[in-house]
Amino acid sequence: MKITQWGEYATQFCIYIAKQEISQQRTVSATEVAASLGVDQLYAQQILQRLRRGNIIQSVRGAQGGYRLERSADEITLKDILVASEGDTFEPLCENRPIDAHKCAATTHCGLRGVWYELREHIDKFLTEKTLKNLLDLDSELVLLSPRAPVLEIKVDGIGVDSGI
Repeated sequence: MKITQWGEYATQFCIYIAKQEISQQRTVSATEVAASLGVDQLYAQQILQRLRRGNIIQSVRGAQGGYRLERSADEITLKDILVASEGDTFEPLCENRPIDAHKCAATTHCGLRGVWYELREHIDKFLTEKTLKNLLDLDSELVLLSPRAPVLEIKVDGIGVDSGI
């Protein structure tokens, strides 16, 4: 499982937006979100657009416009954010980029396919249990790290998963 910059920034943007909502009861502009992490504004807008389409955040028009969470922080899961920003959490190669078209066909028995699907279930379960509120409750130094920050290793049923957070 690899979380790309899209997923990392999307998670960090959601944390930032949630903190502003909680502390100051306000929406946040795309410019402010981008500046908070030192990201190009056009890149930030693309990520924010994905989060909006994924019903994670909503855009508010007008003088006090900007972005805010679509739901409360305890209703938004890390899986929701990653699916909205990346399209999926874990994609077995056999689904979209099979190594061998014959061996990896859906009609062919493959011992690995079941392992990959089981791994995806564990990852999705873990990510579903982690809400945006959980992330907000973590030490703020851990949550608001730069993209080049040390990696937090998460164990899912004894399997190490490099989260990039």
